[in-house]
Amino acid sequence: MKSGDKMLQNREKNFVSCVVYLHNESSCAKGFLKAVCKVMRDNFEKYEIICVNDGCTDDTIEQVKAFLAEETHKPVVSLINLSYYQGVESAMNAGRDLAVGDFLFEFDKCALDFEPELIMEVYRRSLEGYDVVAAAPKYGGAWTSKLFYMVYNWGSRFQGKIGQERFRVVSRRAVNRVNQMNTYIPYRKAMYMNCGLKSDTLRYNNKKLTKKRHNREEWGSRSMLALDTIIIFTDVLEKLSVVVSVVLLGALLIMFGYLVYSVFSRARPVEGWLSIMSLMSFGFFMMSVMLTLILKNLSVLLNMSFKRQHYVIEGVEKLT
Repeated sequence: MKSGDKMLQNREKNFVSCVVYLHNESSCAKGFLKAVCKVMRDNFEKYEIICVNDGCTDDTIEQVKAFLAEETHKPVVSLINLSYYQGVESAMNAGRDLAVGDFLFEFDKCALDFEPELIMEVYRRSLEGYDVVAAAPKYGGAWTSKLFYMVYNWGSRFQGKIGQERFRVVSRRAVNRVNQMNTYIPYRKAMYMNCGLKSDTLRYNNKKLTKKRHNREEWGSRSMLALDTIIIFTDVLEKLSVVVSVVLLGALLIMFGYLVYSVFSRARPVEGWLSIMSLMSFGFFMMSVMLTLILKNLSVLLNMSFKRQHYVIEGVEKLT
């Protein structure tokens, strides 16, 4: 038997889909796709690559097409063009909805700070009975991301904790379970962790990457995603309201003690409205904070209840 035929027999029979998020990744998209496609070609009989163009304004898509033009073994590649920039979660949801594989690899960014063999390590781990397996770097990460994960894990209603991840593989059963839980998937990582199926995380020694600068639109999208996630999946608001209530109660007790002291002491305080106005201002400020949080919570709930389509597609291209 020839070595090529033997390698073909050893390939995995499961059909896999790779969903790759693209937003101004011209410097690394070509190399990243080349590495991923090589792993897929060497290990799977059937696979597909789904690239999601989330409003790229550079030559990322030209780099993708240049990669395909240079490839001898043409992979099955689809390109989803979103109508405008909509953020990583909406874009990846669009890619997941188009994917048909038994297993889905989700690459949230073209960051190749790991050895390509890690992709198969994560996949083989999923075959051991885990429906969601993620690859997480041991080092690095923005301080804003670390703060978000700390707040989320502190207020999470569930036992599962989340952290920085580079990519993950998800079984079709996990995808179906999440889709049954809600038509709106605001944050995939939290939904996968809380769907009731077994999950695991493989940590690896990551390479140093050049930091990508985010524009104002990206920062705004990520900030709103973080706020929505904390509201939906954690008890942070409830805990915050308790803290605010305790602070207000403490302020009232202090004021009451001050009044009692002024009645029984010989010294009489200078009459004035400074202390009263300060307390009233503090109280109204706290009330405004609570009302803002309540209104935000209601808007998220209404969004989840009535909004059905959470991404707008300009078109889908079959590149190969």
